[in-house]
This record gives sequence, structure tokens and C-alpha cells, in this order.
Amino acid sequence: MVLLFNCFLTNTTPNNWDKINVSYDRGNLKNPNKVDIVKYALSSTSKAYPWKRAIINVEIDKNYKTPITKEELEEFVKEEFKGIELYFSHTRNKFQEDWIKTYELINDDFIYYQGNHDHIFFNSSKDYLKDFLDLVKRDNNYKYKTLVVSHWCEFIRSAKCGYIYPYWVGTESSYNQYNPTEFHKNYLETKDYVSFDNIYFDSYNIITKELYKDWFLEGDWNSISIQKGIFPSDKIEIPRTEGVGIIGLGALKSDILNQINPIQKIYVPYQEIFRHFDGHFHQKISNNIVPALDIPIGYFEKSMKIRYGYDDYKEGWININPKNPNYYAYDKSGTDYKFTLNDLPYIWKDRIVEIDINEEISEEEMLQYRLKSILESIYNDLRYNPHIEESLKDNVLNQYLKNYPQFNLQ
Repeated sequence: MVLLFNCFLTNTTPNNWDKINVSYDRGNLKNPNKVDIVKYALSSTSKAYPWKRAIINVEIDKNYKTPITKEELEEFVKEEFKGIELYFSHTRNKFQEDWIKTYELINDDFIYYQGNHDHIFFNSSKDYLKDFLDLVKRDNNYKYKTLVVSHWCEFIRSAKCGYIYPYWVGTESSYNQYNPTEFHKNYLETKDYVSFDNIYFDSYNIITKELYKDWFLEGDWNSISIQKGIFPSDKIEIPRTEGVGIIGLGALKSDILNQINPIQKIYVPYQEIFRHFDGHFHQKISNNIVPALDIPIGYFEKSMKIRYGYDDYKEGWININPKNPNYYAYDKSGTDYKFTLNDLPYIWKDRIVEIDINEEISEEEMLQYRLKSILESIYNDLRYNPHIEESLKDNVLNQYLKNYPQFNLQ
């Protein structure tokens, strides 16, 4: 699989986001510089999969103050991706010809297409993503495939019933939608993933090379007459497939180029793989359910200290206690994370220098509370809850229990 990472770092809000009221809530967490966030994202992503090739475009707004230069960022990326064939650019793709040039560099049938700077590889296993992709490859009946590997808490809840519009999406009449618009077609649960048919243009998924080709090579963007001033270049610009406030790829193809967007087979795993750094407040999921992230103290220095199972919070440490009812992002009495020691993120494991374990904890009790936190991340919205199959819940729990062979569902 090829990694395609294409992002722009700036403090400027994307066009129209203020108008549609998109907002994030970091709660009690810090607001790191986006260069540090992209370093965390890329460092973690480098360990997520044995990449065949990495194409990384990170453009930095000339007005955005950063703690390091763009050349220093490039050196950091080269070190993190040592041993992987790397193509690095300080300019992101936005014109059709950019995307066509990238297509010529793609030497695999699958692409992890990441158009954001802030998705962190968060699974506990270095093999989970590879195993998931291998399973999907065996499903030979579909040309256009999409593997959902981030925003897991949003997609697992909507796997059957489809998307229910939150407060900011669509026209005013659709705000705060309560019931599903349309259930997904060909919904299927296997023991490893759930699949269905849909059309996604999200810029944080794995897609087939054939889908990339349909997206970016079919139709001529430059044949479209553009009113002067809409785009700075006066030609179609799509740096992210969802669009950043002017037009997205789906609308361009269907509404302007009059092309039919192909149906994709969508696959959602039973474990979270990547997590959005700024959380999911924009989808009505609070920081006390699936919190935003921080860069762990000591991550870059490889000096992380874990404090496990304690009720109080200790500064300078990564505090982990699945029994704590709150997350620190939501309430300062809370914990940073609700993992157990068996399912710490893989990317942390060679960066930890000390683990302080509360001797009074019960391993089984900690696991029970860990599973409770996972269920809370699935059943995170009363609008979706009635449409989540009991079998899906069991499949998710069984996937997580693979880290604990001494326990099983009763």
C-alpha cells in the first residue's frame, strides 16, 4: 500500500466553516502548534503499515509561525520514514494536474489517502491495519473499495442506518435531524468488519487505485469556466476531496462535470485504527466519550512515563485509568486515557521509560471498565443507538478481547 499525505498548515479557517458552525472542543487540553501535530501524525503513521512508498506533501502557510523550519520538518520526516521510498514536497496537491502527477507515482492497488494533518495511528498492534487490508483484498467482487480507518466512533455507529445530520450540516431544515435518511444498502457483518454500499469522499480513508483514477483523472477540470475571484488561481482547486468550503470533488463531478460517482464498497473495522487529534465534538461526541488528543509528554524525546490505575492525576505523567468516570479533556479530575496496559498504542511502546502500576488494581476489573469505555464510544448518540445491532457490539468486543486471551464474553 502507498501512503499519500497531502495537507496545508495554517491558522486561517477554511472558507465558509464559520458560516456552517463547524467547531471543535479541546476542553482542558493544550493547543499545540500544527507542525508538532503533523510531526506526531506522521511519526505514528510511519509505523502503521509496511509502506511500499510514501508520498508526503506538507505545505506551510508563509504567515503561520512554526517552531521549526520547513526544511527541518522535511529532515524529521525523512528520519521517521527511513527505509521507506519517500517522495516529499513542500507544496500540496490542489490542481488536477497535481493529482495526475501523483497518480503516476502510485505503485500499488491501495492508497491510504490522508488530506489532514491531525490523524494519529492509535491501534495497539503494528499488524492490525495490514491484517484488515489483507481481508478486504480477498473480497474480489468490487472495483471501488474504501476502508474507513479514522473517525471510527462516527462510522461504527452509522454502519447500518447511515449518516444522521448533526447541527451544522445541510440546509437549515435538516439541522438536528433525528431519524436516519436512508439505511445503507447491502449491510453485512463478518467476524472482522462490517461492510455496506455508499459514496464517500472523506480524505482519511484507504481507497483503491481505481477509485483514485475515477476521482482525479476522469473529466477535465480545466475545461470549466470559473468566475474570476472564486479561486485564487481562477481555476478549479481541490486540495481535499471533501472540499474546504468552496466545492468538493463529489459536487464537482456530479453537478458540474455531469459524471456519475461510482458506488463504493465501504469496510469499517471493529477496532479503532487512527484517531482525529481534535476529537469529535463536531459530530455531537463529547470529550467525556471520545476525547480529543494531546501529544504525550516525552513522546518525541522517548521519555514517556505511564501512571496506571491511580485515582488522582499526576502532572508530567501519562495518566491511565479505565475506572475513572471522566477524561481529563472534559474534567480535570479525569484520566488521560482508558486503555489497559495490554492495548496501549503501538507507537508509544518504544518510547516509554517508566510504568508506575497501582498494586491494588484488579486486572479483570480494569478490563471490564476498558470494554465499558469502548461501548460508550459506540453508543455515543441516542439517535443512532436503536440502529446498532447487538451482533455488531459483540463483534467489536470480541476483537478487543483478542488482546486478553485469558478472558472471553460470557
